Parts: sequence; structure tokens; C-alpha cells
Amino acid sequence: MTQKKQAVMNYLFSERAKTNLITASKMLALVEGFKGAEKSGAKKLLTIFIESVQSELGEGYGKTGQAEFNNASGLLDNAKQFIEFDDFERATLEISKAVTECTTPAQNSWQVLSENELV
Repeated sequence: MTQKKQAVMNYLFSERAKTNLITASKMLALVEGFKGAEKSGAKKLLTIFIESVQSELGEGYGKTGQAEFNNASGLLDNAKQFIEFDDFERATLEISKAVTECTTPAQNSWQVLSENELV
């Protein structure tokens, strides 16, 4: 695969992951305010959403080889555990770290795309 094509793939997977992680973070902020059965159901839905993000991160890692996607998925495993035990502050921190992991491939790709006048 050419460097330009690789940069495009890295950038697309990175940006999609970051968008989904930001959505997860916003959902988490809402879940924290729920009570009782609503909170329990919201936590389950959030966990399902996070697992779908992990699936995309796995696909990104498989297609690009960028270790940051794999690292982000591991951080989301931590976040899911914290959500299970209502430790929303630590879950938010893990999701934030996952966003940071996904930013690195995007930054590196942006440089290649910019140098080739593709952005």
C-alpha cells in the first residue's frame, strides 16, 4: 500500500474512533445522573456502545497496524470495568486516554496528506 493510501486509512479510522469516543464520553456524563433501573439500563447500553467502538478499533488495528488503536481498545476495557462499579470519573479518564491514543495516527497521517497537498 502506498504511503498516501496508508495515511488516508489511518486518518479515517482515527477520526471515526475519536468521534465515537467523544460520543461515549458524553453518554457517560448523562449516565452518571440517572438513578435506579434507568441507570442500570443506561450503563448496559453504554457498555454495548463501547464494545462497538472496540470492534471498530480492532478493525482499524487490523487494517492499519497502528498499535494506538489496540491500546485504545485496552483502555476501553478499563473504562467498562469502572462503569460497572459506578466509578464514572475513572471511566471518563480512560476514555480520554483512548481519544489521545487515536489522535496520534491522525496527526501523523495529516502531515503526510498535507505534504502531498491532499488536505
